[in-house]
Amino acid sequence: MSKAPNAADKEVGKRIRLYRREKKFTQPQLAHHVGITSQQLQKYESGVNRIAVGKLVEIAVALKVEMVAFFDRIPTVEPSNDNQLENPQFDFTHEALLMSTAFMSITQPMLRRRILELVQAVAAKEVEMDDFLAEIKRQPAE
Repeated sequence: MSKAPNAADKEVGKRIRLYRREKKFTQPQLAHHVGITSQQLQKYESGVNRIAVGKLVEIAVALKVEMVAFFDRIPTVEPSNDNQLENPQFDFTHEALLMSTAFMSITQPMLRRRILELVQAVAAKEVEMDDFLAEIKRQPAE
């Protein structure tokens, strides 16, 4: 798998620059706020270096923009290897992003913990239900 930036990485960098300028931040100001050098921020914005998701979240928080702003209508990029998701039931690029962005906006720790427990319980029950239905299908009809 290639670690070189692709078209999507470059587009995210352009959007960082766009929102930084819109919010009237200089590169040194934003870089200092998120704990990186101005040079590193310049590399992200120009698409020379890929940006880690955690650092992108910090930038979004500093610029007060939703994470989806960096990805909305981003160009489709072909996978850089032949590995395919075995069961792509979840749209990682949109639904997961929306879910995590909404979750991160919840400020009360207890509420966040309860929502996490709810989602985990629903996921566990779904696995149990899938197992139950599979077992029914395996049993011969009477």
